[in-house]
Amino acid sequence: MSPAALIALVGLLVGVFLVVVALVVWQEAKRRPSYDPLEYVVEDAVKLVTAGLGEASVLGRGDVRRILEWEVFYLQGLAQEDRHNPVETVAGGHQASIEYIAAQIEAKHGVAYSQDDIAEVLRLEADYLMAIGAVGGQVEMGEEE
Repeated sequence: MSPAALIALVGLLVGVFLVVVALVVWQEAKRRPSYDPLEYVVEDAVKLVTAGLGEASVLGRGDVRRILEWEVFYLQGLAQEDRHNPVETVAGGHQASIEYIAAQIEAKHGVAYSQDDIAEVLRLEADYLMAIGAVGGQVEMGEEE
């Protein structure tokens, strides 16, 4: 085999190898998400909400954590008896979630928080959800046909 043919053969093999490597890298890149998945971290939410409440608040970190944990429980849909009927999820809470959280905390923990305090915690939690990019735009409910 002549030296020119040997160089051509080695060049062809290197080219095929590089194409195979490029295909493997491309395929692996498609499998991996190109974004960081959203993560709701209760402790991060507690820190943000506690800071937002300020020093004058009657709620401590434990109180805020308890409210947020019951909010997460409610939003996961575990609070409903019929899992085929989804719970309305609203960032910042709504009256039904506030009442549920207040009732559950009083029943399970023997502690009573004012609905205004719970509403403020949920409003500040909505700020946290927006900060991590977990809140979309407001949904317009159309009439069913």
